[in-house]
Amino acid sequence: MKNKTVKMVLAVVVLGVCCGAYVGVKTYVAHQEQKESEEDSEESTTVFTASTDNIKSLDFMVDDTETTFEKDDDSWVKKDETDFPVNQTTLDSAASAIASVDSDRVLEDVDDLSEYGLDSPSNTIKIVTKSDEEDGDDITTTLYVGDENSSTSQYYVRKDDDEKTVYLIDSSCVEPFTKSLNDYAQMEDFPAISNTDTITKISVDGDNSYELSKDEDTSIWSVKGSEDEEKADSATVSSLVSSFGSMAYSSLADYKCDDKSKYGLDKPYATIIVDYQEEVADDDTQDNTTASSEAADEDASSAEENSDDAKQDTESDDEDSSEEETKMADKQLTILVGNETDDSNRYVMVNDSNEVYTMSTDTLSALTDKSEEDFWDMTVSYVSLNNLESLKVNYQGSDYKVNVSRETSTDDDGNDTETVTYKLNGSDLDETTFTTFYNKLINMTAQKRLTDKYEPDGDAELTATFTEEDGDTQEVAYYSYDTNYYAAVVDNKVYLVNKMNVKELFTAFESVAGTEEDNSGETDSEEATTDDTKSDLTDTSSESIEE
Repeated sequence: MKNKTVKMVLAVVVLGVCCGAYVGVKTYVAHQEQKESEEDSEESTTVFTASTDNIKSLDFMVDDTETTFEKDDDSWVKKDETDFPVNQTTLDSAASAIASVDSDRVLEDVDDLSEYGLDSPSNTIKIVTKSDEEDGDDITTTLYVGDENSSTSQYYVRKDDDEKTVYLIDSSCVEPFTKSLNDYAQMEDFPAISNTDTITKISVDGDNSYELSKDEDTSIWSVKGSEDEEKADSATVSSLVSSFGSMAYSSLADYKCDDKSKYGLDKPYATIIVDYQEEVADDDTQDNTTASSEAADEDASSAEENSDDAKQDTESDDEDSSEEETKMADKQLTILVGNETDDSNRYVMVNDSNEVYTMSTDTLSALTDKSEEDFWDMTVSYVSLNNLESLKVNYQGSDYKVNVSRETSTDDDGNDTETVTYKLNGSDLDETTFTTFYNKLINMTAQKRLTDKYEPDGDAELTATFTEEDGDTQEVAYYSYDTNYYAAVVDNKVYLVNKMNVKELFTAFESVAGTEEDNSGETDSEEATTDDTKSDLTDTSSESIEE
């Protein structure tokens, strides 16, 4: 038993030595080839050369299928599929890469092609060129591509029927022939919207469905989903709208799709529809312009003997009438979003095209992964000061009322000047003190909104009721919510607002009401005076409100 174990150990050791020797020899050979290649670099050998203008066709393996691209006049076409949208630049680059193939390392008298991957070539490139002789036959040259030498980043190739000579050629000659079929197709540009300001509606139908629409008169955006339509946050919508001006495809997946289910486009992950306008030629105006131009020509012909000034006027009219006029036309962009690919993309189809492309999931998720809540305007209660008639405030149980008065005077030059005054409970109020508070009040923004039913725990610490000059009113009430937030309630909406921001609002109002505390500490008599003053203000406030 012991002898068997010893023999097995020896066998494993011998095997390890052999493997190590094999690896060492292979590495040595590769280094030697690289060294010899560097030594012989000045004595390069021409493997193939031709003028790109003389190359008539290129035949090589694409996606494991023999594929031929040939020249039709000056354009490349796919031989067995003439409607394939060949990317002319890509094929021109491939032709240029193979038009001059040199080798700085030639291996002669090769006995075993398998050592270079040439017993079963990874690609076979057939180049058909025109003969230099006028009536000569076309010339076909075949290059068989073997393994890549990892040390030199070169490829082993052999040429035509010569199986004894192997060349090392630069990878730049081979790589243009290693693409997939769609890489040789001409991609269409995504129909990006050049003027995103003309977008009036965006609807997304998917796991999260919502619709954004812009009011034509006010240009204010609103959002609607499963809930009622609400005002949308302008900055959030603006960012989304602008993205339609820079969207782009990642790659072409299928230039002639006959089965949408392969890409998940028969039952899309999401459907995006965008309504917008685009400037187009006015056909009616164009027809009228043409008719006017013809009439002008007839008039000019019948008045050839008129003065030079009249002739110049006619020519000027002709130039003006020939200018193309445009109009704004309604357009719609439809994007079907399909399955995810393996490279952080999704398949998409646009409008009526039967081509399938891929697009970045990051680009699409900005639309598809949103919900109506993401677009809600988080401004708690905005009423422009220019429209304010009065503001009632209940703060910590005391009532206050600010009235706004506006008077317009006209100077000797006829210029109007508006004077605005503010009164708190009938007494003059400093404009700066009030506007500082008011700006904090109307510019208060929330971090989020509650969607569940909210039952306040106690009374509101501050309630503000706006009355506008047209009679419209709006009320907001601030309740203590938790250690981080106040709950601001407006109608049936509950906003959660940063507690520090609300505390600043309270402090600003205390300056308006004259109830701010002395941070350095007050004496007992000062506190009593403050309490009396507050009581007087409260009484005055109540009388003013009753009036």
